[in-house]
Amino acid sequence: MKKFIILFTALFCIPVFSQIVPFTVNLDTSITKTSDSTLLYITNPTNYVLNITAIRTTSPFFFTRVNTLNIAANDSTPLWVLYSSFHNLTYRSFLILEARVPNGGLKYSLVYGFIATSKYPDAIYAFTQGLSDEALKSALRTFTASGYISLGYNAARDRMFETVDDYGGDTIECIYTGRKIYATTRTQAQNQNFDTEHTWPQSNFNENEPMRSDIHHLFPTYSPSNNARSNYPFGFVVSNITYQDGGSKLGRDIYNSIVFEPRDVQKGNTARAVFYFITRYQNYGSYLALNQETALRQFHLMDTVNARERLRNERIKTYQNNRNPFADHPEFVERIGAFYTAYNTPPKAEITASPFEVRFDTLANPGDTVSYYVAVCNYGNANLTVSSVTSSNPVFTVENFPTTVLPNQYGFAKVKFTPTAANTAYTGELTINNSDSTLRVSLNGICGVVNGISIISGEIPRSFALKQNYPNPFNPVTNIEFSIPVSSEVKLVIFDITGKQVALLLDQYLRAGTYKVDWSAAKLPSGVYFYRFTAENYSQTRKMILIK
Repeated sequence: MKKFIILFTALFCIPVFSQIVPFTVNLDTSITKTSDSTLLYITNPTNYVLNITAIRTTSPFFFTRVNTLNIAANDSTPLWVLYSSFHNLTYRSFLILEARVPNGGLKYSLVYGFIATSKYPDAIYAFTQGLSDEALKSALRTFTASGYISLGYNAARDRMFETVDDYGGDTIECIYTGRKIYATTRTQAQNQNFDTEHTWPQSNFNENEPMRSDIHHLFPTYSPSNNARSNYPFGFVVSNITYQDGGSKLGRDIYNSIVFEPRDVQKGNTARAVFYFITRYQNYGSYLALNQETALRQFHLMDTVNARERLRNERIKTYQNNRNPFADHPEFVERIGAFYTAYNTPPKAEITASPFEVRFDTLANPGDTVSYYVAVCNYGNANLTVSSVTSSNPVFTVENFPTTVLPNQYGFAKVKFTPTAANTAYTGELTINNSDSTLRVSLNGICGVVNGISIISGEIPRSFALKQNYPNPFNPVTNIEFSIPVSSEVKLVIFDITGKQVALLLDQYLRAGTYKVDWSAAKLPSGVYFYRFTAENYSQTRKMILIK
């Protein structure tokens, strides 16, 4: 469902340093794997162009189609914010707009909040809405046990060989080697040296029912590969291979433990069978430990659920009356922090800042000051503690910063630029030490003019402009005049008639105004030259003639 919302850009207000709860857009509940969207109208109430130089979100489930915007004076611009998720969970995100207006009219980023919830289209898994970790494991344990029919070992193997793992022409395939046989019954398969593999070794649960006959972890295998696997855990073999056939192998992993590695097409099936078993039952024999679970999670990602695995799940359902939820919704694995032990993912603060690079307004004289407010955002679910905010250059000083930022809120660190020398460009780095991860922000400031630029007028021009150089033709000195209505990154380049760059006159950030650049072509031959001026989204090229 689409929403229509107008966001009025609040400009020229001094940010507070306590907690700020952002204006939050709450999207309607949507179906997983589909897109929901909100149309925002961002209004610019000023008499100047508002330049949105960067647009980003703090969640991968929220996104925009554009990264920059220019909003005319006293106008508004549409911005679509889209949302899509394959989890039936609720997500939050910041929408951060880094913006500029002339003469320092906006000294901080614009931050908005978003909330969205997705639900599954199938009602069968509605009970998992919003669940993760132990709560999800508990719900899935109840689900897989409810109405379960224990077939007994002989009947379960009969169903497996006769129907569940027959994918056409009464052909049975070994999961580890790919070896195929023709068999219509279990007896025929066993007479051709095929066995039943228990993915969770049955010795760990004393061959007790119903674990022994649960087809979700039983698979047909060629006897030598079944014997090679034995009761070894699964993992990635890196050395000392003692058995291999059809892509599966037995050897040692990076921990020097003996492990069995299934061929690639079986890796995910094996992982999801183990995850099903420990969720449905328990960690019998402490068979599943951290190292094996880590490898199985990689198996799960490498070999995703395919049509055959989904068909197998459906067939088992007709006999056992239960399903493997990790075949139906593989994303459940992401939401469970640990299978081998009880574990709930602890709350965690997550920090971001805006902008990542601060460009202060150009100051005319040493000792003048200008401030900028760096947004410190916490998009996690625990309090963010900020222990210090420091600058690497004394011309940039930190006046205030939030010491605690609550989840889904933000505050501002006020940074002041006070240059000490004229006609100088300054750089520095802001370091934000906090309870999540250290964050660094680049700082840039200019006092006076540099690189031979002179200011003709500090008045705000109405538009970008590049004048014809004067004099023209010239020998060998000429000057180039340009205007910028908004503080901008400005570049002025000279090219010869072949398109080769012969001079870079300007590449720096300037505040709004009209400027003149003097250029000497004393070392260049007579001829036609071109100068190109770019600022923001404006670009213009003019021709000039050097006559000696």
